[in-house]
Amino acid sequence: MKVLEGVTVIDFTQAYSGPFCTMQLADFGARVIKIERRGLGDQSREWTPFKDGQSGYYAAINRNKEGVSLDINTEEGKEIIKRMVKDADIVVENFKVGTLDKMGLGYEELKKVNPEIIFASISGFGQNGPLKDLAAYDNVVQAMSGLMEMTGFPDDVPTKVGPAIGDNFTGLNMCFAILMAYFNKLNTGKGQRLDVAMMDAIFGILESPILFKTLLNEDSSRVGNSDVTLVPYDVYPCKDGYFSAGLPGEAGWDRFCAAIEMPELIEDPRLITNDLRCQHYAVVTPIITEFFLKKTKAELAEIFTSYKIPNAPVSTIPELIHHPQIAAREMLVEMVDPGVGKYLAINNPMKLDKTPAVMAFGAPLLGQDTEKVLKAFGYTDEQIKAFAEKEVI
Repeated sequence: MKVLEGVTVIDFTQAYSGPFCTMQLADFGARVIKIERRGLGDQSREWTPFKDGQSGYYAAINRNKEGVSLDINTEEGKEIIKRMVKDADIVVENFKVGTLDKMGLGYEELKKVNPEIIFASISGFGQNGPLKDLAAYDNVVQAMSGLMEMTGFPDDVPTKVGPAIGDNFTGLNMCFAILMAYFNKLNTGKGQRLDVAMMDAIFGILESPILFKTLLNEDSSRVGNSDVTLVPYDVYPCKDGYFSAGLPGEAGWDRFCAAIEMPELIEDPRLITNDLRCQHYAVVTPIITEFFLKKTKAELAEIFTSYKIPNAPVSTIPELIHHPQIAAREMLVEMVDPGVGKYLAINNPMKLDKTPAVMAFGAPLLGQDTEKVLKAFGYTDEQIKAFAEKEVI
């Protein structure tokens, strides 16, 4: 039995953060019914890469879901949603704040239909506060949260983290919130409203600069690939690319110096503690870099591993796709999607030995399961035909 088997989720989400959240639930067995705009669908259907006219991006974050195409602006559409919610456990949405309330499908209305419903809202800035009505995507939240200001190199421009980390972290935070709320519901029989903001999720990972400011009144700045609290802890150029190595603190400095064949650094008074090395980053880093420039990534990996120092080459995507560790962890699985066909999907990283994630089926084509789902909720063939004629579905 799948760990979330029997849990029904009504999924109003689109783009990345919300669909990524509900995909986690679907991977572990929840029945996720994805509600999409009639004739238009999730906006991520418009995002590259495309194959056979279908979006690979959409396919990658909407697997294991049933697809319903519905006009929820119509009275019939609203009644369909309410019938679904009556028998559901969870609603997830990431519209602009207040959108579903204006439609008569917000939490206050839906809990009249199902008092135990868990109503999960993802937004850019949360359900309250002066910015609550603003729209947001990952780049906006990375900028506003302070992450962009802390990313990049000194004297260079603020830089966006490559992947959509704001969406990803927010989706995972909401997934965690949903599971806690569901556990509470099992114990108390009570539903509740959940509110996760993208800005909060990213602000929450800025521990170091916030601590420096609130504890010491010191402003932090961009430090590239280094770390203000640890030295050595960096990415260094080498013969055939780049290589990352570092220490977690005081322990291991002697081993690091031995590895780079510079034992004289052990007793250098400027470098004998981690705090001093941080203060003299500009002195020690060029010295360390000299060693890296003489070695290949493979040579460096062998050296630092032999000295038990955490290390890794900076991998390329082609290297990762064929990496034995990725294969051993089964992090790429072949899926057959009704839109893009056969492709390698990123597997769920959460490994449960008794109730693992299952890649059961690909992302739905727009509205592909509408008739089946409506029948499951008690609608007749005649009613479904009438909905189609009225362009409700």
